[in-house]
Order: sequence, then structure tokens, then C-alpha cells
Amino acid sequence: MLKAKAFLLSPAELGVLILLKHTKERVARRDRATPARTSGSSPAHGSRTQSITRRRRRAKARIRQAAVLLTAAVIVAGIGAVISTIAGGRENVTELPKPTAEQPAVVVTTPAASTQTPEPTEAPVRFYLSASERDTVERVVMAESGGESFEGQMLVAQCILNAAEKEGVQPSEAVVIYSYTSNRPDPTQSVKDAVTAVFDRGEVAIDAPVMYFYNPALVTSDWHESQIFVAEVGGHRFFAERSPAA
Repeated sequence: MLKAKAFLLSPAELGVLILLKHTKERVARRDRATPARTSGSSPAHGSRTQSITRRRRRAKARIRQAAVLLTAAVIVAGIGAVISTIAGGRENVTELPKPTAEQPAVVVTTPAASTQTPEPTEAPVRFYLSASERDTVERVVMAESGGESFEGQMLVAQCILNAAEKEGVQPSEAVVIYSYTSNRPDPTQSVKDAVTAVFDRGEVAIDAPVMYFYNPALVTSDWHESQIFVAEVGGHRFFAERSPAA
């Protein structure tokens, strides 16, 4: 048992334990050396009896002293183990570096959302007009419908556009093929706006593909009336082309 405890005790505790063991062995040897007294035997000399009693008392006192020392050693060893554990735990703690003047703290900022409205993209031009072609179309629309409403001006511009696309020619050629007036007065702003709406933005006053028109207050035309009538706006009657098989 002593050998087994030796692996668990410190050198000081082991020394106290060995001292305690030797003390017990000496007391045992002295007890065996003194014959036991029986009830019928005569008492031994008084001095010898007192000497044995004193030795036994001293042995018991040594045993108690050894036990106290052993207990104290165990307590001291326990306190030392606790202190070692705390010190080791402190050594394992990693302290974070504090920001210094040379290393300022990093501040992360989020860029503010843009408040700018994206510019709208321009829609594709319905039918590109050069400067000279635009001037021709505006003057023809002015000559044919300068006194009409904005809707009537747009319808005349639609007729010129549809004729040019059908024939695959420029508007200046289409107005000659379809016998538009040769008069070319200066256009008003309303006429310019009507041409821009139809040729540039592709707007229409009427969804039907109008191709022809005439003013019944000035002339009569059975041929126009043989086409598909669409609408009468202001002083003009507008028609879509009737297919030959119709």
C-alpha cells in the first residue's frame, strides 16, 4: 500500500508517511518485547511499568504528530496544485493588441445609395429623315393640312409614311408618286410636331393603315370612295388601300 501511495504523494508527504510507518513498527516491537500480564501473575516492578507507559505515550504522541504533519503536507500540496493550475491558465490567455496611434482602428463605411435617376434610353426612330427629307415632309403636310387639327396633320403624315414604306422609297419620292400638291409653304410648329410624332416616335392618330385622303368640299372622287373608308377628320376623308381581290 505504501508503494502504491508513493506514486500519488510529493516527497515531503512521502517522508512523513515513512516516519509514521517506522514509529508504528517501533511501538509494535516494544509491545512484543514486554510480556503480557495475566490476572494471576504478580505485578512487575513499578519503575519498569511506568517506563513502558511513558514510552507508549511518547509513541502515540509521535504518531499524532506525524498524522498532523501528513495532513498539513497534503493541504500544502493541494494549494500548490491549485496555484499552478491558475498560473498555467493565465499563461494560455492571449491578449488582443490594443489600437495605437500608429495603428488606428479600422472603420468600415457603407457607400450611400445613389439618388441619381438613370437617364431614359431613346426609343428607336420609326423612319429616319434627313434634314432635307424632313423639310419636304413638313412642307407637304403644311400644304395639305395646315389648317386642320393636330390629329388631321398626323393623319396626313401617316399617309406619306405608309406610302414611302409600301413603295420602298424616300418620302420626297412618295409624295410625287401619289400626286401630292407641289405647293411648299413654311410649316408651323404644330406641323413639325406632327411629323416628329409620326416619323420619329412612331405614333399614330388612327391604328388603321391609312394611305389616301381627299377633301370632298373641293373635289369628288369615286376612286377614293372605292377604297376602304377609315375616318373623316376635319375636311378630309381617309382611306386604307383595298386589295385588288377584294
